[in-house]
Amino acid sequence: MTDNNLLKELQDLINKQIDPTMFPYVKGNSIRIGKYIVRSKANGFHRVYCCETNKLIDEMFCKSSAVALARNLAKGRDNAKKIVELDKDIQKWYNDCVFYKHSMDVSKDDMRKEILETRYDIALDKTSQVRRELDKYIYA
Repeated sequence: MTDNNLLKELQDLINKQIDPTMFPYVKGNSIRIGKYIVRSKANGFHRVYCCETNKLIDEMFCKSSAVALARNLAKGRDNAKKIVELDKDIQKWYNDCVFYKHSMDVSKDDMRKEILETRYDIALDKTSQVRRELDKYIYA
């Protein structure tokens, strides 16, 4: 490439309008994405608010779900229903993992421990699978 072409591409990049949703930032106990804000609560849930209307959009179990919802709303996409469903799936499989792990720890029967370990592995895999699906909404 010639120097003129390179200089023109650099000027275009600098002058290009930057999408504010591409750069979420943390301020205090919140994450700001465009005109939306994600706040973590003491009970472990995460709330998504609209800064313009100062209204609660939704309360999510997983922080990634809340960030995905805020990011998609800021970009003008209408994926809220799917993101909420994914959040409920993560909550279900995560709670199953906690239950199976605790049951394995307190059980004295070896056969029961093996069954619980299998169920734990399935729940952990499902949690990871749903999380990967949710990441598509964050990084898309």
